[in-house]
Amino acid sequence: MKGILEQVAQATMQMDFNVDRKGDWDWGAGVALYGLRKVYETTGSQEIYNFIKTFIDANMAQSQKISYNINTTAPLLSVLLLYRETGEPHYLDFAEKFASWLMKEAPRLSNGALEHTVINDKFAGEMWVDTVFMAGVFLTELGQMVNNAAYIEEGLRQARLHIEYLQTGDNGLLYHGYSLSGNDHLSGCLWARGNSWVTISIPEIFTTLKGYEQEKEWFFGRIQRQVEALAAVQNDTGLWPTILTDASSYEETSATAGFVYGIWKSVQMGYLDRKYLRCAERGYKAVLRHITEEGTVTSVSAGTGIQQSVQEYNAIPRDLIMPWGQGIALLMLCQEMHEHVKS
Repeated sequence: MKGILEQVAQATMQMDFNVDRKGDWDWGAGVALYGLRKVYETTGSQEIYNFIKTFIDANMAQSQKISYNINTTAPLLSVLLLYRETGEPHYLDFAEKFASWLMKEAPRLSNGALEHTVINDKFAGEMWVDTVFMAGVFLTELGQMVNNAAYIEEGLRQARLHIEYLQTGDNGLLYHGYSLSGNDHLSGCLWARGNSWVTISIPEIFTTLKGYEQEKEWFFGRIQRQVEALAAVQNDTGLWPTILTDASSYEETSATAGFVYGIWKSVQMGYLDRKYLRCAERGYKAVLRHITEEGTVTSVSAGTGIQQSVQEYNAIPRDLIMPWGQGIALLMLCQEMHEHVKS
């Protein structure tokens, strides 16, 4: 499996992260870099570390061009890697500037949840499930790194708020977003990749977080509910449909890779029943069928805001190679190596 991992990593380093022309420093780059970070942590590849460092350094040198929003927080997970590896204070200073913005200045709803902000567009008064990964994982990791409980607690609070407002149905799945002013879930879509952000993020947050046992129990209780629902809507191919409640909607690879990763990690940590490993194994094999010989991951939906209707999610293009598809597949492939070594 190391061969496929190397192929996907190489393809990721060769691609243009700026697929939607909003700039290099955005969530797509952040997810791709996070996948590469996992490859470095798994294999020790100096080539991959150098790629991450070159990208981060080049963008930090032009930091005046970087806008502060929820999505542009994602690349900071790789800034934290560089600080951990080098101890150079300018990496920590840069990360803490973003953290300060999240804690003190970022737009919030009246319930305290971070408003989902992106480059150029505004979504006033909206919570998006994406924020759990984009901001929650970063704040909790930074908090552990600098021994700042306020960062950890805010990361956990944001994750909990979002899950409480978005996982409200009987089936355990999460809605893409919520509008506080409308007191509704907007289009009401149970979107696959949105759900995968939570499946990925919760075990990611608690892998190294010490203490917080009550919070851990609550979050993994929610993961249990979600994964039980996911197992019921997985297609016979092993992939999940982009609209989880509509098996006729197109099958989406990045969400499937995210579900596999999160299920494997949650089982490994002892917080999810091993019976779901079969579900993850089917998903894993299905994702492999969507990785080309060149290492590109196919059938990955383009960047997806909250649509006006559920069916519009099925019209989102999936014909290009996306950095988030590459990054999430790398998470899955790295975790498979850990699973293989363990067994």
